[in-house]
Amino acid sequence: MLGMPPDSGLMDMLEAYRDAVKTGKRHDPNIVSEADAPCKENKWFGDDIDLNKFPTPLGRLGDSARYINQAGINICQTPDGKWTNWSTNRGCIVDKDTMTGLWLRKTQHNGIIHEMWDKEGKDMPFAIALGVSPAVATQAASRIPDWVDEYDVASALMDAPLDMVKCETNELLVPADSEIVIEGTVSITDKKIDGPFGEFPGYLFEDAKGPAPVMKITAVTFRNNPILPLALPGVPTDTTHICMGFFGGADITDTLQDAGLPVIDALMTFESALHWTVVRVHSDWHKRTGLNTDDFIKKIAEVFWEKNKHVGHTVAKIIVVGEDIDPSRPDLISWAFATRNHARDGTYFFDYKGFYGTGLEAYTNVNEHLSHTSSGLCIYSCLASKERMGFNRPLIMRFEDNYPPILQEKVLKNLERWGFDSD
Repeated sequence: MLGMPPDSGLMDMLEAYRDAVKTGKRHDPNIVSEADAPCKENKWFGDDIDLNKFPTPLGRLGDSARYINQAGINICQTPDGKWTNWSTNRGCIVDKDTMTGLWLRKTQHNGIIHEMWDKEGKDMPFAIALGVSPAVATQAASRIPDWVDEYDVASALMDAPLDMVKCETNELLVPADSEIVIEGTVSITDKKIDGPFGEFPGYLFEDAKGPAPVMKITAVTFRNNPILPLALPGVPTDTTHICMGFFGGADITDTLQDAGLPVIDALMTFESALHWTVVRVHSDWHKRTGLNTDDFIKKIAEVFWEKNKHVGHTVAKIIVVGEDIDPSRPDLISWAFATRNHARDGTYFFDYKGFYGTGLEAYTNVNEHLSHTSSGLCIYSCLASKERMGFNRPLIMRFEDNYPPILQEKVLKNLERWGFDSD
């Protein structure tokens, strides 16, 4: 998709992805006929609909149901048709033509749109596309701004139109090459209990269950011999962390840079199950901004948790590092955190209403769940303290930084001869 060598560094790939999206152009969808849409090879309507015919597993010990939507995309649209959203959310089978799923109001785009339909007094049409192309799947895991269609970003990424086809029972467009498409309506009144389910922080809480909107299925279409994709989130690292962390990191980078902050890049780290967001800044951030450490950190928090709530709503912990720390390197992050963060003076706590992380962490308390109050938002600064701003940075005792190039070259050439891996 990006045309980069397989051994490219993760942050180099993130930069190439961001560049591809920015330089590519949005293309109108290529609306194909049913004959050219593999997802239309088979169709179920009415009494023929039976979700139980798909081999949906009970994924893990403790899961409450068979979650057929683990790696698909939810597609919905505002009542006025001006905003179409793709998102990744779990959805389980209740019976042959009924599901429940997460449509979280206030914090997630699909829930915000569901609330718009509620105000209209109408159930919301939806589609779930299972088994989609990487370009589509990546955008469903992104954190692009409100009122921006994920289709637009996906087509810019490919710099080409995507083949789409109209649903059978509503006006939504779905990727024509999907393996399976489930269509229906999300009720604005009827609910059934959803959960528990093992989630991406790596935990399953047996009491984590609650009412979720009922989804009535009106049609199912699918390829011959369709493949049902699965994503069983758990202890890091799995596909959920990689997809959400990478593309979320790209959107966080854009948000902070667009606010004028001297940010190089950012990553929701895989190893933390996306619960540490590492933000790397230019070494001369103080000169560029004119801010001291305290004010700089507060500015990052303001942009992250106040001015772009969709980017920050699931993140409770940010680590700000200097130019020499690669956000994709857990060893360097650990080193910087241990040796550059002052436990008292370098830790900043914030209180933004409605923000407390994912709510799926092992430490989240009952009051936070019930009241949706803020708690535990913090930024760990691994930058120079106010007292050391303007001083020369300490020398880094690292091979590539601290030894003459001629010596480095000699050592690297002899590694294999000495019995070491040259990589």
